[in-house]
Amino acid sequence: MKPLLNIPNLLIVITVIFTIIGQIVPLINILNFEFSFVFSIILFIAFGILTIYFLRKFKTFGMLPAIIRIKYKIYLTLLLIPIIISIISNLFFQLCPFGDGIIYYLVIVLPASYFGLVTGAFSFWANNKYSYLIFIMIFVLFSFVPIIEFYIYPQVYFFNIIVGFIPGTIYDEEILLSGKLILYRIIHLVLFSILLFSITKVGTIFEKNRRLLKLSTFLGAVLFFLLKPYLGFAITKYDLYNNLKMSALSTIYEIRYTDNITSENAQFIGLEHFYYMYEIERKTKLSTPKNLITYIFKDANQKGTLFGSKAANVAKPWMNQIFLDYNSLENTLEHELIHIYASEIGSTIFKIAGGFNMAMLEGYAMAIEENYSGYDIHYMASLAKASGYNFNISKLFKKFNFFRQNSTLSYISAGSFIKFLIEKYGIEKVNIAYNDLDFEKHFGKKLENLEEDYNQYLKSLNYSINKHSANLFFGRNPITKKVCPRSVANELNFAWKLFNEQNYYSSMIHFNLIFQYSNSYTALLGLIYSNNKLGFYSKSLELLKTKISEYENSSFYYSSLLNYGDQLALNNKFDKADSVYQLLYIYEPTLRYKNIAEIRVNLIKINQLSEYLKGSDFDKYVILKSLNGEKLLDSSIPILIELSERLKENNDNLKSFLLNLSIKDLSSNTLFEISKYLMNNNFYNESLKFAELSLKKCTQNFTKHVLESHLRKVTWFCNVSN
Repeated sequence: MKPLLNIPNLLIVITVIFTIIGQIVPLINILNFEFSFVFSIILFIAFGILTIYFLRKFKTFGMLPAIIRIKYKIYLTLLLIPIIISIISNLFFQLCPFGDGIIYYLVIVLPASYFGLVTGAFSFWANNKYSYLIFIMIFVLFSFVPIIEFYIYPQVYFFNIIVGFIPGTIYDEEILLSGKLILYRIIHLVLFSILLFSITKVGTIFEKNRRLLKLSTFLGAVLFFLLKPYLGFAITKYDLYNNLKMSALSTIYEIRYTDNITSENAQFIGLEHFYYMYEIERKTKLSTPKNLITYIFKDANQKGTLFGSKAANVAKPWMNQIFLDYNSLENTLEHELIHIYASEIGSTIFKIAGGFNMAMLEGYAMAIEENYSGYDIHYMASLAKASGYNFNISKLFKKFNFFRQNSTLSYISAGSFIKFLIEKYGIEKVNIAYNDLDFEKHFGKKLENLEEDYNQYLKSLNYSINKHSANLFFGRNPITKKVCPRSVANELNFAWKLFNEQNYYSSMIHFNLIFQYSNSYTALLGLIYSNNKLGFYSKSLELLKTKISEYENSSFYYSSLLNYGDQLALNNKFDKADSVYQLLYIYEPTLRYKNIAEIRVNLIKINQLSEYLKGSDFDKYVILKSLNGEKLLDSSIPILIELSERLKENNDNLKSFLLNLSIKDLSSNTLFEISKYLMNNNFYNESLKFAELSLKKCTQNFTKHVLESHLRKVTWFCNVSN
């Protein structure tokens, strides 16, 4: 009688258990990329072990073809278990489409299973006594290759034999099945088939031939690794240089950028590098790094193609390299430069925070930067805590808990805590703790006790708290709680493409389909915008009317409230629209929302809101400028600047308009926005004047630090330019 728990049955049971567990694990519970990623690893191992088991049982390598013919049902069962269970689970418990998931399974898991079989066969052929050990060593080697590539190449994406594709170290929701991945899989299917054919033909008789084949296999693997950049499966520094052809050089850095950036902008970016390096060195007491290279991509799409992460900008401290896209440069350059400076106190070969601790890594950069969206980070942390968005510092700094909550909350709480330590104990002690995270040794207290001191400190600041601001910044689900994130991201990308091509009817259908299964707010906006382009204003109004209550206490509520007011206006219900805008004005989640609400209220008064809402950016710009004809509307100036930059208006025209404004009627925030605009366009002396007035008029202590920092920056630019 055959034992029930032999290796084939045990592998089947383990695969079933892993698949069932996977149905309750976020991201893996959806038949999409993450599911295929995980089960490509599981089935690679299972197919390898199963093949070795059968070969050892029949004691001869020559039995391999017969084994596959006789035992194919077991292999097939292992291959089908994950996808069948996942499809059933998705049908009963998920609303996500899984068409892409099936394709991912075919492209990623099916080849991985075959590669596992061939690797198992090769391991037995190489040495049947140590076949399991050889298989494990090869598996570890295949798994380790991406770490080598991450270390030596600029990119954060990787093509890998087992999992097919690793999109990056930073999570991007959108992953499209590319022709490059399919080509990579085809090449390896051919190579592994050649290997299987070769070891089958060589057999075990001629030891000389066996040694030659082993050596050829090893050299072939090394050669393919070296050729990956030339085959398009990896990116080198020279590839980036070929795509980012423009260069700005100094004695301490090089900036590579595309020709869409003007020489004036490049000069400004270079000066920003010098300024931030001066400030970071002053704050951290660390040395200026040598041979820094900053790569500035045209946009997120180019960065995603060449580098591997659309959503996030990245620094590689061990390489002294920064990777940014031009549109997010203003908000991220200083942060990434801090990571480069921190390499001096970093640990491991990657020169980052001890134990790969993300809370320390990002918290340190946030603490030195001291600014989140125009607010002091202590204020933001106080805002979160006082509004019920609690965070536990002790947990945050342990293991990988940094990723288990809203990312904004993680960055701000970690940054505020590190800033507290710097203020109380000094930067020198924090620099030492960055390396080993031994809080008790360097600060004389356990992390839990430091957290108690920190919480008391936040309370002592007595900041005024606006719950609506807290909801806006922190009221988002972490990625693990989003509905069908991969499917939604990919399909939204296609729907917005249709919208931008002015194919509004098709975009409306696609946005509606996405919204039905995901309840995605972005899909709802796309649906409303498509309806509006088609003139279906009443449809959009009814849709928002039924859905707006679902977004209360979330980040999306204030956008939905603004859009609800707009839809009322587009349906000529101006009194109701006015009351909605007044409500948004009172809530004031940010000054920008308050400004937009005030502008709309004023446009209702002069019967121009419908024209404004239906108009192009140019129409909006003209209307807002005329709105300031007789009497200045302070709230409209930051929006005018924003529209002018989008329209690429001649800088001298807007400069002339701004310099002729009545300064006594401008708020601190508007003066700050004008100063930023003038500085970004190289009008440094004029910018300084507005920066000084902005700080002088500031009445909010949680923005004062940011205005002081801006004034220091403008003063430095003035001194350098003069």
